[in-house]
Amino acid sequence: MSKDIALVTDSTADLPLDFIKENKIEVIPLRVVFPDGEYRDGVDITPDEFYEKLKKSNELPKSSQPSPDDFVEVYQKLLQEYKEVISIHLSSKVSGTINAAQLAKKKVGGTIHIFDSLTVSLGIGMQIREALNCIQEGWSGDRVVDYLHWMRDNSATYFTVDSLKYLYLGGRISKAKSLMGSILNIKPILRLGPEGVEAAGKARSEPQLINGVIRKFKEVAGDRAPGGMAVAQGAAKEMGYKMKEGLEKSFNIKTSFFGQIGPTLGVHSGPGVVGVYMFFN
Repeated sequence: MSKDIALVTDSTADLPLDFIKENKIEVIPLRVVFPDGEYRDGVDITPDEFYEKLKKSNELPKSSQPSPDDFVEVYQKLLQEYKEVISIHLSSKVSGTINAAQLAKKKVGGTIHIFDSLTVSLGIGMQIREALNCIQEGWSGDRVVDYLHWMRDNSATYFTVDSLKYLYLGGRISKAKSLMGSILNIKPILRLGPEGVEAAGKARSEPQLINGVIRKFKEVAGDRAPGGMAVAQGAAKEMGYKMKEGLEKSFNIKTSFFGQIGPTLGVHSGPGVVGVYMFFN
């Protein structure tokens, strides 16, 4: 990677470890808190360990964002080596992580670009990947951030969950919506929009669900071609693969990242979540 610009993200980007190491991306962990203690996402607990622990836990765990000091430490270290930092993070509509980064920027000074991804999981990962490509081509920090704004404005994130219980308990949807989904055995199609989690559709079967997500992306795409896609799943590998294959066939595109949703987001989605991020040219 260029010595001019460093890339920072947080653990909710769910990027593969080899990708992180190879490209020297700094990852600041969020935390999950179970009754028996606090775990750093991706450091003290893996996604597999988390979902296993979640099944056995009588109490819903909580998630905890990094402190400004966590960011200060990373930014200070990087600015000794790099001229600029681009810090891309979890949507401000679902977490205060971006606020902690902003506070750290004020404290540290220097050229630090804080970017609100307005998405989650491998959607953030896709923005990191595109930013990395731009940096490797020698773009300035300002130009990379301009591109990220364009990418964000031309993208969509859709997801589905096995149960709406976790979104309700985490304060992401109302009790009425949660109960309705459970009573009618409906699989929801949800969108992570500019204001947070929004209902986008529903299905009663797996094929209906996959076709529903494909239809939603086609509506967003219009006459534009997809520029890239990532699929993430949480304890739902089989469904994740089916969703991936359906979208790849419909859009004639290869998935850039296919991975597992980590502990922090898993607290709010529960097991059985599948999410897709796509951007359009």
